[in-house]
Amino acid sequence: MRKGYGYRMTERESHNIAVMKQKIFMRDGYTCQNCGGSIYAYSFPQLAHCIAATVSNIRKYGKEVINHPDNMKSVCCLTCNDAMNIGFSTMQAHELANKINESIENAITN
Repeated sequence: MRKGYGYRMTERESHNIAVMKQKIFMRDGYTCQNCGGSIYAYSFPQLAHCIAATVSNIRKYGKEVINHPDNMKSVCCLTCNDAMNIGFSTMQAHELANKINESIENAITN
């Protein structure tokens, strides 16, 4: 079955996402990267994509960039999640995508 509407993640995929979330929360010191408060201030911490995970952004930058930990920040609520979106600033988005691509290339060559 192809991913999309009606797609259910495997247990392994779900586990990998949970592990990645915890690593990012730890990296960010369990602190909202927008307001500086605790990511648990509103009970359920979130990860915000700096470059949003839209179909057009995935086509433009690739899944590896969109789902890379450097494109994600810990936030406490939807308001802070929205504030992290740099997708409307093309220059910032390109700079971040280039940085992530360099990081991916370095990981492959090392």
